[in-house]
Amino acid sequence: MHSSLDAHQRALDRQPGTNGPWTFVFIDMIVFSMIFMVFLSERARLPDVFAAAQAGLPFGFGMANTLVLLTSSLFMVEAVHAAAKAPAAVDVARIRRNLALCVACSVAFGINKIIEYSHKIAEGHGPATNSFYSFYFFMTGVHFLHVLGGTGFILHCFARAREQAGSEAYRRKIENVGLFWHFVDLLWLFIFPLIYLTGGHAHG
Repeated sequence: MHSSLDAHQRALDRQPGTNGPWTFVFIDMIVFSMIFMVFLSERARLPDVFAAAQAGLPFGFGMANTLVLLTSSLFMVEAVHAAAKAPAAVDVARIRRNLALCVACSVAFGINKIIEYSHKIAEGHGPATNSFYSFYFFMTGVHFLHVLGGTGFILHCFARAREQAGSEAYRRKIENVGLFWHFVDLLWLFIFPLIYLTGGHAHG
């Protein structure tokens, strides 16, 4: 019994997740940092174009998606904590419930984003409209792909929870998914102010 508890404690003390996802997140972070730097450079070159375009963005959509993603991160934290319990104490229902709520937030984000894109396209704005809209559709679109990928990973953990929860392999798996999901949320916390708040954006 003591050896089992000691092994569980050692698992909790180690770095969460495995090296692969950490490496991916690090590389992805470098790529997005470069994109952000180019965005800022273009905004400095064309301040009037960027300010006018940003003033026409639906701030409410961006703010709502920020709140949705922050809420989803809380559910993910709860799911990871539930999976980190000792095998005999793992609450599968709690894991699945929080993963399901995280997916619900992801779906809300996706619906919100599609509506926002539809509105901008209906107004005649597309990636080729100007430099700002090229960045707008590219950065938010690539982030949206990350959200879709993360949602797929979360659904996989949800589907495997009943048969695998309590195992070290499942604990590592859900930690890796949690790491990726928190990175997706962190990216949005950079994208949101860059796209929706800076450059003299009008909230009205």
